[in-house]
Amino acid sequence: KALDSAAASTLPEGDEWEGVVVDNNSTDQTRAVVEEFQRRHLGRFRYVFESQQGLSHARNAGIREARGDLLAFMDDDVTVEATWLENLTAPLRNGEWAGSGGRILPEQTFVPPRWLSLKGRYALAPLAIFDYGPVACQLTEPPFGTNMAFQRKMFEKYGGFRPDLGRCGSNMMSNEDTEFGNRLLVAGERLYYEPTAVVFHSIPQNRVRKEYFLAWWQGKARAEIREYGIQPGTRWFVAGVPLY
Repeated sequence: KALDSAAASTLPEGDEWEGVVVDNNSTDQTRAVVEEFQRRHLGRFRYVFESQQGLSHARNAGIREARGDLLAFMDDDVTVEATWLENLTAPLRNGEWAGSGGRILPEQTFVPPRWLSLKGRYALAPLAIFDYGPVACQLTEPPFGTNMAFQRKMFEKYGGFRPDLGRCGSNMMSNEDTEFGNRLLVAGERLYYEPTAVVFHSIPQNRVRKEYFLAWWQGKARAEIREYGIQPGTRWFVAGVPLY
């Protein structure tokens, strides 16, 4: 479904794009699926095998292999609108913006469980939902990994995604995407929010459970400690663990 939606992407006449599909040491039919798309869409998709396990290793491999000046990222559990690629990369074409992010919405059949409060800004973060609303603006926080794009030179200047962060097997560690975006923001680079660049995120039933949300937030907390460290002057503790 992800590749089908990407294959339908439309760009202005004369623009070229390629899809780099990174197989991160999988044991399923990933290669066969990609090869079928290569036959159906000649010259459109390339297969890359990355044996080093981990989402950051996979994304860094895609960066190395990609030939474009603008690099857009999507995951294998989303579908993109036909205008997604054009709209997401349009702000980056004149060099004014270092990167961009779009809306990540739940698939249209999603119904939130009654126990889940939707009031908080990050209430649906464990489901990778990112929605700043319908108005384009400058981002003051980084976009999420399944709907973001950067100028290639940003990776050449600031490095790739940190391998000590991000998913690896069943490990729920995260932050590899937002850490890179924060790295750019701290350096004074500008990021853009484009609401018309829309992807729909698949939400399997096993993720709409309290156990999954708790595990996700614990992995997020571990990643934040790894990213930021223990802040000096921390005084409040719960069972011996710094509250931060």
